[in-house]
Amino acid sequence: MGSKSPAELPDKGLGLQVAEDYFNALGGRACFERVHKIFYDKLLAHPWLKGFFVGKTRAHLEDQQTDFMIGLLGGPRIYGGRSPKDAHCHLFVTKEIFDIRHQMLADSLNEAGVPEELQDRWLKLNASFEAALVKQSPDECKGRYRAEPIIVVAKPGGI
Repeated sequence: MGSKSPAELPDKGLGLQVAEDYFNALGGRACFERVHKIFYDKLLAHPWLKGFFVGKTRAHLEDQQTDFMIGLLGGPRIYGGRSPKDAHCHLFVTKEIFDIRHQMLADSLNEAGVPEELQDRWLKLNASFEAALVKQSPDECKGRYRAEPIIVVAKPGGI
């Protein structure tokens, strides 16, 4: 995917790979787009999670997610949207929903051909958003603007 293997990436004494080198090792924007296409295939087909995306344009979802993650993982910082906490404050996301989504991301990274040694950093970053997204009750939700409804998607039977 990139020109350097993970073992060749410098860590600058921080115990972490330099972000730009990580982005390049993944293969740049094309890798993020591939992962997010697979990821949204899964999310939009899931009997429970698809309910969070009703009325949303798939291309917009994928572009926003791609731009956001690229900026955090060493690529150009072009994302101009809200923070995860502010973007999802109207969604009742439980720990179970978060965990299902996280597993879908892991599966998507595998299916997209991201080397295992590069997946860990992406997945750790994704896991770091749990505290900002997971809520214990719909009462913790609020609209992003005054008239926005709170979205609570009931878990379908059989899941």
